[in-house]
Amino acid sequence: MFPTLLVLLSVATLGCALHLPVDPEFLLKKGPINNRVMGGVDTPIEAIPWQVLLLKQGSHYCGGVIYGKNIIITAAHCVCDDNAKILDPKIFDVQVGSSTSDNGGSVIKVAKTIVHDRFTLDPIIEYDIALILLSSPLEMGPTVKAIPLAESVPDDGASAIVSGWGWTETEANPLHLQSGNVTILSREKCARVFGDKRITKVTVCASSPGSCHGDSGGPLVSNDKLVGIVSFGKMGCPSNSPGVYANVVELRKWIEEEAKNLSSI
Repeated sequence: MFPTLLVLLSVATLGCALHLPVDPEFLLKKGPINNRVMGGVDTPIEAIPWQVLLLKQGSHYCGGVIYGKNIIITAAHCVCDDNAKILDPKIFDVQVGSSTSDNGGSVIKVAKTIVHDRFTLDPIIEYDIALILLSSPLEMGPTVKAIPLAESVPDDGASAIVSGWGWTETEANPLHLQSGNVTILSREKCARVFGDKRITKVTVCASSPGSCHGDSGGPLVSNDKLVGIVSFGKMGCPSNSPGVYANVVELRKWIEEEAKNLSSI
């Protein structure tokens, strides 16, 4: 159910501007990506009010997380193309406050996006994080809430929740928000699957099943705090391999500083 870059692309990736962002559609064509929540269940938005849906030209594209009234956190590869350029923010909208992907809640236009200046896809995917500035502030309530950032990475084996509208075992684009329970995995255990070089200090891992195509940019939450942002995993959904997330704890300073700068625009 969770969209994750389950494919480690052998693409010369410099990143947005200088970093090549991973476009979920592009990754699907190439093969090494996965962005969704597998093994999940229908979940009301009231249970995960920080979850948002990132729309590209009006269609479901990625997930995102409410950080503040006008700031959304998502994955860098969600807002960049495969030519290493940040996509025009005008093609994106953010849907908030609804459990279903096709109606309800509010849809707000995106005013600006920024990507971590160290975001890369090749030879490894890391610093896969971006911020979105909304064109108008959110109206907070039971279905629309910001989530605090974690101050420390949970211990190995700690419970966590991943959510999104990504592929499930039976649907490519489920209409209803899905969530699933996973456990945090140590960097050592995760490196046994992906290799030491791919599991860095700016990544955190969680057990399968988990995210898949369409879940990229969505939240990994433990103890009601944001721990990670859906990034990548092994090829194929469902997969018995861990999911890899941008490590919010390590990236917290960047998030806070850049969010402050964006909010002042």
